[in-house]
Amino acid sequence: MKKTDKRLTGDYFEEMTAETMKKNGYKIVARNWEKHPYELDIVALKDKTVVFTEVKSANVSNYEPPEKNIDSEKMLSLVRGAAAFLKELEERGVDVSRFNKRFDAAAITFNDEKEPVEFKYYENYFICTDDRFSASDKNGADADGTEK
Repeated sequence: MKKTDKRLTGDYFEEMTAETMKKNGYKIVARNWEKHPYELDIVALKDKTVVFTEVKSANVSNYEPPEKNIDSEKMLSLVRGAAAFLKELEERGVDVSRFNKRFDAAAITFNDEKEPVEFKYYENYFICTDDRFSASDKNGADADGTEK
């Protein structure tokens, strides 16, 4: 199946994000992990933290920054996907309770030539109040989208 231009652009910026993360001490554990209906862009380890990073990109002509596309529905999907990912690790004998868990976001704006214009990386983009997860909030919303 041929990838769409949008998917190719997304792949390019996910690769750019993964490379940036590696340069900053992250070990990439999984890319484009899928278990229907969930998908995780990047799963990484840094120190004793499992980091789930959602990558969003948008043309500079858009009116909103790409990270605004991570709404409460997307956050809930990411949390459920992360729980499924961690369950798979547990089934393989990994003690996931020894790791902190965090939800990050990468936001890339690009020009008409698909060249990055701005790259932002948000640690702790949102929190999840589920006991299996921990992260500190930087944006005022938790995984169900309610304000703190």
